[in-house]
Amino acid sequence: MRLSELGEDRFLERLRERVPASGPEVKLGIGDDAAALALPVGEMALLSTDVLVENVHFTRQTLPPRFIGRKAVAVNTSDIAAMGGRPVGLLASVCVPVVTEVEELLAVFDGILERTGELKIDFVGGNLSQTPGPMIVDVTILGVSLGGRMLTRQGARPGDSIYVSGKLGAAAEGLDLLEEGMAVSASGAVLVPKHLREGPVPLAESCLRAHRDPEPRIQLGQFLCEHELASSCIDLSDGLSRDLNRICRENGIGARITETALPIHPGVLAWERVRRRPPLEKALAGGEDYELLFTIGDDQKLRNWPDRHGVAVTRIGVVTESNQGVKLHLRDGKERALDSAGWDHFQSKRAPGEP
Repeated sequence: MRLSELGEDRFLERLRERVPASGPEVKLGIGDDAAALALPVGEMALLSTDVLVENVHFTRQTLPPRFIGRKAVAVNTSDIAAMGGRPVGLLASVCVPVVTEVEELLAVFDGILERTGELKIDFVGGNLSQTPGPMIVDVTILGVSLGGRMLTRQGARPGDSIYVSGKLGAAAEGLDLLEEGMAVSASGAVLVPKHLREGPVPLAESCLRAHRDPEPRIQLGQFLCEHELASSCIDLSDGLSRDLNRICRENGIGARITETALPIHPGVLAWERVRRRPPLEKALAGGEDYELLFTIGDDQKLRNWPDRHGVAVTRIGVVTESNQGVKLHLRDGKERALDSAGWDHFQSKRAPGEP
């Protein structure tokens, strides 16, 4: 059945049946003109919004409806993680053509509800609208600070170490694999075409997962904030090069990172070797990693982090004076300027997910 046959109110009735009971902070949730949440006394509200647009951030061929919803939640939650906060409530505005199948739109919301449940976030409402196309999923998230503290992009100083969490480049590699013919079923199973079966297929799954279902680093952000470790922090949505340059501009500093220190995802190393391409650029400018890039003055305070939480953090460089610029030290001993290569909504020639 199409949405034009069911209608808005009957669709909302079906949706409300899927929404679980809210937590104690939600005083008024889905179904009214606005949501009402009670925040802890003395804490600051953290607000962020992000949008997924069909044929810009995804296509129906590369991202099944359920994963559109899951990814919309994750990329917004990553912003709260970068602030060191706790995500609390989420609103989703979805615009679709009236010819959209009811089950397809319900699958998008199933993904939203599934991911918010996993991350312990209350889904508290949103909006539905028709559009001549394409599909748009616009999410706004509310978080709260912890102990009145928060991480920001400001505060990095010369001499601070530069760290990144996790591995780099996997999401961009996953997108390449999808565009080369790999597919993901509605259940999440990976379908490998014949011409790619000779490649390192076992490493493809984690790259595809990184693209379709990123993991926001909430625990790491909270750890850095609670222990007042990070002097600055940003989540890697647009690529390491671009986001590091943002930190440097915000603080009036330079930076020097080392190629051999970069934690490039093994799937990137393997598949780029098959393509006979260097993996470095994918790690620097691939985008959509949603890892945390942060600076810290005392490295010793991080010594127990990998053992306790299972997400590695890697020292990749050092903050320098502004007149030294933003540099990459290459494995051959040479240095090059590290520009703001990465995803730019108004200048990049190819969007993530664009055919």
